[in-house]
Amino acid sequence: MHIVLTLLGVVGAFSYYWSVIRKAGDAVGEIADAAGRARGAYRRNQFRKKADAATISAIDDPRTAAVVMAVAVASSEGDMTAEQDEALTDAMTNMLNVSDPVEEMTFAKWAVREVSDPNNISMRLHRLWTSSLDMQERQELVDMVRRVAGAGGELSNVQIEAVDRLKTRLAITV
Repeated sequence: MHIVLTLLGVVGAFSYYWSVIRKAGDAVGEIADAAGRARGAYRRNQFRKKADAATISAIDDPRTAAVVMAVAVASSEGDMTAEQDEALTDAMTNMLNVSDPVEEMTFAKWAVREVSDPNNISMRLHRLWTSSLDMQERQELVDMVRRVAGAGGELSNVQIEAVDRLKTRLAITV
């Protein structure tokens, strides 16, 4: 009888320790899975930043860059209004001499959806503008962005800040 009790004790102890070790292994597996998901999220975020930067960095025409900047500032507080659309279309036709304003507007809205922060956009595009525009054209760019963003109402604080940063990046002191 004592042999049966000893065997039952050994089997019971073995099954208890087996379940404890198994639960510990499951916990370690869950921690490893969580770390893998966090690492994947970090990598996706880094890739998204690179892809966003590639969209804006691929722009090589200062007129297209100006339209993207105007859309970014105008839509920083929500979707563009009809007045802002009209003001930008007018600026593209009369000031920028864009051949296909609808295509430019479509691209600009798509690019802004990819990178929504106007300050990030101006940071990425200011080298293009400073290398290809003289000081008067840079001032006209800032005026156009301000005019489009303010069409149909007053500029918000976010829009004013974005225009001020654009002026700073374009080295406009006035």
